[in-house]
Amino acid sequence: MSVAHYTSIASLPKLIPSGAKGIESLWATPVQFLNDREELSHGLQVLDSVANMKPRSSEFVRGVIVELLKTQGSVESDAFQVSFSAEHDDLGQWRGYASDGMGCSVVCSLGDLDRIGDIRGFVIYGDKKQKAFAYKVLSKLRKNDARDEVKKALVAAASFMKHRGFESEQEYRILKFCSPGDVLFRESRGRLVPYCDIVDLAKASLVPTKVIIGPGWQLSRLSGDEFYRHHLTSGVSRLLELRNLPLVPIEPSSIPYDPR
Repeated sequence: MSVAHYTSIASLPKLIPSGAKGIESLWATPVQFLNDREELSHGLQVLDSVANMKPRSSEFVRGVIVELLKTQGSVESDAFQVSFSAEHDDLGQWRGYASDGMGCSVVCSLGDLDRIGDIRGFVIYGDKKQKAFAYKVLSKLRKNDARDEVKKALVAAASFMKHRGFESEQEYRILKFCSPGDVLFRESRGRLVPYCDIVDLAKASLVPTKVIIGPGWQLSRLSGDEFYRHHLTSGVSRLLELRNLPLVPIEPSSIPYDPR
């Protein structure tokens, strides 16, 4: 099985830097800094609800959940995340995460992603499944009173539960708890956003299985030769060639969407 990371065309050289043999850089952002402002709180609320059902979780665990719901968190317990999707060519994600369809979708094997980050898996959307997942997590924490471990476990669990309105994204999420010294900052929409690179070069590069160019470029109607001669396709092809990835296929999105 494979999943796709939606991004801008300008981000490709950052994902695959000079001298690389695959994806050697993935910038991860703490879950609470994403566009969905209720993303982390949704999962924490599910955990809080289940923690107060019989058999109730310990007072200590319930207190940590309340603390996480009421505070901004801290770097030590921030779950830095990168998102992929089981949907490789989805209009909603083109519009939301890839320059309104003018970006690209970088497809990777799930097996290769096992080398990236600390925790990974598909996001859970259904109410019943989320409560069952929360119960399993809380059961494992029943006798744990190590505050840092419990906070990280709760934040990680909450990060894999999203509102059902996002179910069409079929998100596959990779989390990493970054050391404070590895955290950098970037500007995004007038805000300062912390981030860290979750790719460990010691564990080898992540080779994409293909790159899909977004529907906004309207390339799906071009013949094979015309598609590969197009200036955008040629640019992506040159990048892959110079990054030692000449065999990675490039395809156009099949969606008839034109944002211009």
